[in-house]
Amino acid sequence: MEHITLPGTDLKVTPVCLGTWQFNNGITNNTWDAQTEELSKTIVDKAFQVGINFFDTAEAYPRSEGVLGKCLEGRRHNAVIATKYGFRSTGPSESYTAEAIDAAITTSLQSLKTNYIDIYQIHWPDMVADYTATVEELKRQVAKGRIHYYGVCNFGPKNMKSILEAGGQPISNQIGYNLLWRSIEHEVKPICMEKNISILAYSPLQQGLLSGKYLTPDSLPEGRRRGKLFSKSSTTMSRHGQDGHEKLLFETLGKLKEICTEADINMSVASLSWLLQQQNVRSIIVGARNPEQIEQNVNIVKLSQDVLKKMTEATDDLKQALGKTLDAWVTPDRCE
Repeated sequence: MEHITLPGTDLKVTPVCLGTWQFNNGITNNTWDAQTEELSKTIVDKAFQVGINFFDTAEAYPRSEGVLGKCLEGRRHNAVIATKYGFRSTGPSESYTAEAIDAAITTSLQSLKTNYIDIYQIHWPDMVADYTATVEELKRQVAKGRIHYYGVCNFGPKNMKSILEAGGQPISNQIGYNLLWRSIEHEVKPICMEKNISILAYSPLQQGLLSGKYLTPDSLPEGRRRGKLFSKSSTTMSRHGQDGHEKLLFETLGKLKEICTEADINMSVASLSWLLQQQNVRSIIVGARNPEQIEQNVNIVKLSQDVLKKMTEATDDLKQALGKTLDAWVTPDRCE
């Protein structure tokens, strides 16, 4: 797999990054089943085998950093690690003092069994904080060599403006982006392009919806129906309280399926390839339940301009219906 240099850095990463939320060593959540440490290691082994060198984790993912650290023992030098600090709640994210950031980095370094982190990310924006102290501490950590670069995650236009005005120079914004959730195109993407901030896109298949396997709401597992694409009554796990866009969503999926069938291309492959052909998207973050899914997710192709155009136009109505909403899951919106 090719490597690209993230702008403003000396980091050479693969356009497919392995997300490791599922490296839970037996803890289940609404998205991932329990996964053993042994299975996680076979997934990392396969990632290296197919050429992936980029791995994303977070302190908020139970046990993930520790499992990834063990999986990378003896080959840390071959990996680029991105991790995050901060825990999500239903209200504004907690403010992290300089001391708390320093402590969080220490814990992550110990868990990951490394003496440096390649990209250290603010997991969720703080709606009330002045980012000056945060930026100063992140810069201090860079100077100490404990982190090499810092980025942000789930930052909307107001959040981006706040950290930039505080003197921040994040090298990346990790944010949800895919054919069914194109809200960042309204305001976030233009800011990132102007400031040379790379987009790291998570949920590139919108939790499997873009695999082509699910063409009705009932065919999708309940835990994946809790986002704002679905009605608040679709699952008891829903927290957003909104009506959703189920009819338009599945009409859109039907159109995409037809386009892919006509072009004789797998829908997952087409969806990931479309995303990597969008401006300023440097890497897409994919999860994996098994090694086979790693092989599937690195099958990136160059789509023709005709297919790109058709796929974009097929999802335009859904993009307009969703508007500028960036947070796919809960209310109030966390990304501003």
